[in-house]
Amino acid sequence: MTVIEQMAKAEEYAALWATLMPNFGVPGTDQFALWCGQYPEAVIVRGVNRAAAKRRKKFDTTEPMSVRDAVRYAASVMRNEVLGIQRHEPETATAR
Repeated sequence: MTVIEQMAKAEEYAALWATLMPNFGVPGTDQFALWCGQYPEAVIVRGVNRAAAKRRKKFDTTEPMSVRDAVRYAASVMRNEVLGIQRHEPETATAR
């Protein structure tokens, strides 16, 4: 991916971020360009989606997420996905 392509994709990811997290700060385009150089598109989208979900979950708590927290969480999701680390899904009880 060329630098020009990275910057174009970075703007798309910034728009996705703004759509999923309205009235919340958007990181600089350089953050998204950095992710473009490190991760595949599907991983970036998943990271942003997971960060938005966590932000919604913590929105009305005593400790809502800051933009910095959301960026760090999204990056963590991306890194774990690339490394193949699965998040723990609680097992559902099965009827016998």
